[in-house]
Amino acid sequence: MDSAAASAYGLAEQTFDDWLADHGRCGWARTFEPTTTKLRNRALGRVAAVLGHPAPCAAARRWTCDTIQAWAPLEVLFPTRDYSEEPGVSGELGTHMSDIVEREYGFMLTSAANGQVAAGWLQADAQQLGLDLALAAALLGALRDGADDSWIPGHTCMSLALAEYLHRQALGLRQLLADAVAMSYTTSIALRRRQLQSACRSTPCLVATTRRYA
Repeated sequence: MDSAAASAYGLAEQTFDDWLADHGRCGWARTFEPTTTKLRNRALGRVAAVLGHPAPCAAARRWTCDTIQAWAPLEVLFPTRDYSEEPGVSGELGTHMSDIVEREYGFMLTSAANGQVAAGWLQADAQQLGLDLALAAALLGALRDGADDSWIPGHTCMSLALAEYLHRQALGLRQLLADAVAMSYTTSIALRRRQLQSACRSTPCLVATTRRYA
């Protein structure tokens, strides 16, 4: 590992430690996986995979994009910040949690045999995906290659709004986005994913699949 990669890995380690020290960011993940060594090895293993890629910045961007896709549907259920200024994101879907778990995450409900436990699993997944986003951001900040990463905030906002749109569609709730806007977001998100996958084809998916804590 060269000096730049070693420095980036060290920054990722600090990012993990900061996450672990903040119960609000890691509490649910640690509830279901109390062995922090396992959490660390899994997270930093993905960091090592990115740093070992021939184009680590491209790999980090793909990791970011793929993780946002998995994280956004959970973040709108368990918001970690105020989204009142974000079009299409209400911050209120948590009040429909039992219906969402039953209709959209039935496989987890079956495994948990309890809606509250299934919701806890989902929140733990959300926290670990949030960690991955923080780690990817740390790598992009450390491994600058001159490319413009200003697309990330807009892509994130669109992903969150579209995630809420799909949840609302599944539940039959009043939509906050017009259908035409949702379709434009879908097109933009898909285009960005294709671009990043084209730039980094050889990296296996780094995003952890939904975990089961049974």
